[in-house]
Amino acid sequence: MFAVQLDGSGFKALTSGEGIHSGNFSDDGKHYTHTYFGPATAPSISLCVVGGSCNPVWSARDVIAEYGLRAPKYLEFKADDGTPLYGRLLLPPDAPLGGKIPLIVNIYGGPAAQMVRKSAPDAFDEILARKGFAIFAVDNRGTPGRDRKFQTAIRHEFGAVELKDQLTALDQLLAQYPQLDKDRVAMWGWSNGGSMTLYAMTHSDRFRAGVAVAPVTDQLNYDSIYTERYMGLLKDDKEGYMQSDVTQSADKLHGALLLVHGTSDDNVHFQNSIQMIDALIKAGKQFRLMVYPNKTHSIAGKDARVHLFTMIEEHFERELK
Repeated sequence: MFAVQLDGSGFKALTSGEGIHSGNFSDDGKHYTHTYFGPATAPSISLCVVGGSCNPVWSARDVIAEYGLRAPKYLEFKADDGTPLYGRLLLPPDAPLGGKIPLIVNIYGGPAAQMVRKSAPDAFDEILARKGFAIFAVDNRGTPGRDRKFQTAIRHEFGAVELKDQLTALDQLLAQYPQLDKDRVAMWGWSNGGSMTLYAMTHSDRFRAGVAVAPVTDQLNYDSIYTERYMGLLKDDKEGYMQSDVTQSADKLHGALLLVHGTSDDNVHFQNSIQMIDALIKAGKQFRLMVYPNKTHSIAGKDARVHLFTMIEEHFERELK
């Protein structure tokens, strides 16, 4: 966090340390709470005086050290127009010398979330890495945390720019890390990441397998306050809506798909997956399906989560090894 005068002068850092810093300031502007966590640092909260000292008031259990979670490598790539793209890579801790490593792309790709931040390591990434997979994520154009040009690059059509950036970064990654197996690449994602997984598997032949959890399959199914913010009105951009509808490209599915959804999802309605199932069946495409009864968008609960992540792991074990 930084402090600066309204005229731009007096710019100075209030915090230090690699990671994510955030603060909530008192009404008089003299005090703030500082929340901090990083790739090797458990979350903590301190009470601070602006321009003065900080006193720790809370710290989380250090699961990073407890479970041996490793920070990924942070990487930079170039989009086809020269725009920097930031990525992260977690390699297996005990990769065999001279052996090729299967790669899993973990994607979100949409306007609501960044995948690449110097925050706490992802536990499921570590689980997959210990099973012998490399885990890769990159924030394509259209994701938040960058300037307006970067964030609005996907206006009027979801999918095309995002996939182009993902494939461009993937090619550069494979060139930098020859131990990664270009013929054993998979993708998985949740919500918009599920949508992008379906888009990638129906608009390219690069992915041997994929897992789409709670995906939007047709933007007409999603709420207008989100969709129209990026796509505009249907009457003004019917082609863009059609191009983003992955049910229209179901006949081009490439790779082994696992489709997952909760029946009580009140964010991305179950209807989305039903329409995709119907399209895949009509196209004669085989796929795997898991439905979680009465579960909402997060598929919450210990039993459901353990079942889901075990199934994802087994899907990749089956298809990539």
